[in-house]
Amino acid sequence: MRLEDLFCNHAQPQTKILRHQLANEVNDAYLGHLNAEAEKYRCDPKALDKILGGASHFNAIAESCYDYAVEGQLKTTGVGPQDENWLDFASFINQARWDNEFHSANSRAPSLEHLFKLGAIRARLDSDTLGHVATDALPTVLKDTECGYLTLNEVAFLAQMTEKAVRNATQPTAPDRLHTRKEGTRTVVDSNEALRWLKGRRHFKPTALV
Repeated sequence: MRLEDLFCNHAQPQTKILRHQLANEVNDAYLGHLNAEAEKYRCDPKALDKILGGASHFNAIAESCYDYAVEGQLKTTGVGPQDENWLDFASFINQARWDNEFHSANSRAPSLEHLFKLGAIRARLDSDTLGHVATDALPTVLKDTECGYLTLNEVAFLAQMTEKAVRNATQPTAPDRLHTRKEGTRTVVDSNEALRWLKGRRHFKPTALV
């Protein structure tokens, strides 16, 4: 099972993620975590906040992840810090869900979950289409999940469209038809074909090495 399937399975492909919305979700998830931990260990949430250093670290991480997942900016330097950022981001999102479910902390972060899933799908596409240049630059938590194709659902995430709309684009009469094939019982799109088609969608930005 891929990591994003553990805590991003409620994300909807057509959802638009806006950068300015991230801070609110990060702050709410962080506050929920403070309250949950304070309840669990019977401590003062303000004192715990002082120890943890506030939400600014996770706000910066969310911004960095947005740069790649949505804007398609893959940094080829500072790979070590990127590794830590994406791992911390995954941990933060997963903890927010646990705090929500077990402590009623109102800390779930659907946009952050969507953002992580979008980054993971883009990483698969980049690994297949950009080769070792991408795999060398990608954070470890997003590596080694490529398989040479994307599902229609994954294409829909990158295009910010419904899966039904993507499926309609595979019909023989569709303009700029998206060509598919079978992988077992699943309908899939070879990664190079997915990239070709996605470049024609207005909400998709091809990955650029920066």
